[in-house]
Amino acid sequence: MISRIIKISMLSIVLLTSACIEQIDFDVPTEFQNTTVIVGKIVKGNPSTVEVFVQKVFDFAFEGEVFVNAQSVRIVNEAGNKLDVPGAGPGRYKLIISDASSFDVEVGSAYSIEVGLFDGQSFKSTPQVLVAVPEMNSIDHRLVNKEVLNFENVLEVQPRIEYAVNTSLINQTTQTPTNIKWDFERTYKQSDTEGGECYVNGFADFDLIQTVNAKELNTSSIDDYLILEQRLSNTMVEGQYVSVIQEALDDNALEFWEQVQGLSTNSGTFYEPPPGQIATNLEVTSQTDGSVFGYFYATQHDTLHVFVDSIFINQFTPICPRPPGQNPNPPCDDCCDCGLLEDGTMVKPDFWLN
Repeated sequence: MISRIIKISMLSIVLLTSACIEQIDFDVPTEFQNTTVIVGKIVKGNPSTVEVFVQKVFDFAFEGEVFVNAQSVRIVNEAGNKLDVPGAGPGRYKLIISDASSFDVEVGSAYSIEVGLFDGQSFKSTPQVLVAVPEMNSIDHRLVNKEVLNFENVLEVQPRIEYAVNTSLINQTTQTPTNIKWDFERTYKQSDTEGGECYVNGFADFDLIQTVNAKELNTSSIDDYLILEQRLSNTMVEGQYVSVIQEALDDNALEFWEQVQGLSTNSGTFYEPPPGQIATNLEVTSQTDGSVFGYFYATQHDTLHVFVDSIFINQFTPICPRPPGQNPNPPCDDCCDCGLLEDGTMVKPDFWLN
């Protein structure tokens, strides 16, 4: 999920905070030269994990994001003990903390990260106290008809799946209301024409980062709270699970994600407030010129999985086999070997019951 946020939202931070009208040639503002974007979190779980993404924003050439391979990424506890977070892909660093490790991950303890780049830049976050997450009671889902704009900008009625959460907002450690953020992952089944079965993981279709400010709601729980809407597709016919991942946020982390949410929905019109500079708890610790955006936080997860299939959506045509094309001998694709799917695996997920 963090990867998606970096790709879609973090470049917008730089673009929106320096936007102007009818300006063709301009120099990169000093505060955005050699800019690094870092987003990460430590999650208490079984096992506990650390995930960090590092991205470099070089200029305004609209060439997209540039992920950075850092020289070092470390997680630090309040006693000063450190663990290296190994690379897990371009700009991505992930650590699974073994139960046998002496590096304990506990609610109420504080954690930070240190990141060093090969160009000499280095950064650190301020220590963040790990917040306990309330457990979700249930996720309700239903098929509804909604009036939406189609590709021709005409209103029409289309089916959607709505997902709504029922959950407490009370932190069981402090017995106080807790801010909440939801992430969503989706896994669907795809069979090929040779009898193979694969499970494809990705992100559920959604437009907004979903958060709840517990102080604004002034309640101990929420019921039937809409958090996700999904379009129907033939990828659901053989079965699809949406994993709803609930996180707890302190007030500062909530502010960060609310600002990112505002950036992701800001269309840049005069009727919207200017985005301003986004909050960050990272600072530069080297003498090398440059700046940093992003956020590191400490949290706990609670996850529920919701299943839909052909009967639920009333659609029965699977992805494969596809209609025959003009080529009488087409090359093998994922319909003749689902193992070719980039994000697919033949290993059935633990939560897959059917």
